[in-house]
Amino acid sequence: MAGTRSRVRTWLIAAACGTIMLAGGAAYLQRDLISLSLAGEHAEDPITPAETAQPVRVSRITWSRPAAEATFTGVVRPHHEADLSFRASGKLLERLVSVGDRVTAGQEVARLDPADAHLDLESAEADLAAARAELARAEAEAARSQRLLAAGHVSPAAHERAATVAAEARGRAARALRARDLAANRLDYMVLRASSDGIVTRELAEGGQVVAAGQAIVSVARTDQLDVVFALPEHKRDILEEARATARLWDENSVRYGLELRDVSPDVEPATRTYRVRMAVQDADPRLTLGRTVTVTFAAAVEQPVAALPLAAVLNDGSGAAVWKLEPGGARVTRVPVEIAALEGTVALIRGGLSDGDLVVSLGAHKIDPARAVRVVETATAAQY
Repeated sequence: MAGTRSRVRTWLIAAACGTIMLAGGAAYLQRDLISLSLAGEHAEDPITPAETAQPVRVSRITWSRPAAEATFTGVVRPHHEADLSFRASGKLLERLVSVGDRVTAGQEVARLDPADAHLDLESAEADLAAARAELARAEAEAARSQRLLAAGHVSPAAHERAATVAAEARGRAARALRARDLAANRLDYMVLRASSDGIVTRELAEGGQVVAAGQAIVSVARTDQLDVVFALPEHKRDILEEARATARLWDENSVRYGLELRDVSPDVEPATRTYRVRMAVQDADPRLTLGRTVTVTFAAAVEQPVAALPLAAVLNDGSGAAVWKLEPGGARVTRVPVEIAALEGTVALIRGGLSDGDLVVSLGAHKIDPARAVRVVETATAAQY
């Protein structure tokens, strides 16, 4: 009896477990069916273009013939600048001008102590007076000897000696005259005068200093001819032959001065790899003073029309420069090859492949997928150059 009850209990437990497993399987089956149903519903829903289109910003192509410009910073310098120095040595009594003073041709700018020069001149004048007195005596003796020779009172040899003494006296007198002139010039050299109109740019000696002949005292720059000096990178050397140059003061844009090439240094500066260029200023006015900073601009007309685009609009993946052109309808883009005419900062000047008024992607060209549609979110103004 007890065994029968045990078998019944075991059967009941097995039946309950089976019921539970059947219920769980039904639940899993129902969930899978719901998932398949939802997947089928989504698969049948259409995908709208607005959800997959790439947002882009575009720019309108405008062809023009701009001037390709290159700018450099220069300084106004005189074309002629000379160091003035004494032609004799001595003690500098005073310097009469300072930096910034304007001088005229012949104006005194410095003086040396003239005491020794005065003594030299007095000595030379005394020697000249003695030589002239000796010359007068010798010539009188030669004339008397000539008369005596004619009367037969002296021999020809005696007359020749008198004539020789007179000739020597004439040579000594001429030498003394030249010595006197040199002494007079040396006294005149005690005063240093400006050789031309100009402005003092440097002071190189002070009063009380003993200076040697040829030692610079001041520098004077002529202001009738002015130059602009600037450093030109070696890779832009050709611009000197291809473009026209103008200059303007850095703080004034209204006036431009024409420039003409004067000279270029033959060697590149080792540290900066630049040439030193000097250009003559045409029609300079009083505003263009020495030492002013100027902006030098080279402008050359571009032979073919170009369009300006941001650099981000140009794609170059190894097969040449190109842009993405927006097709009619504004939903697709087409790759169009272009030629880079010039690069100006963040702007690229391009040629070819496009027409005036075409719209091109102006930002993120390297991220565009041509297989996907695009959606214009902004039309930008033309790039500035």
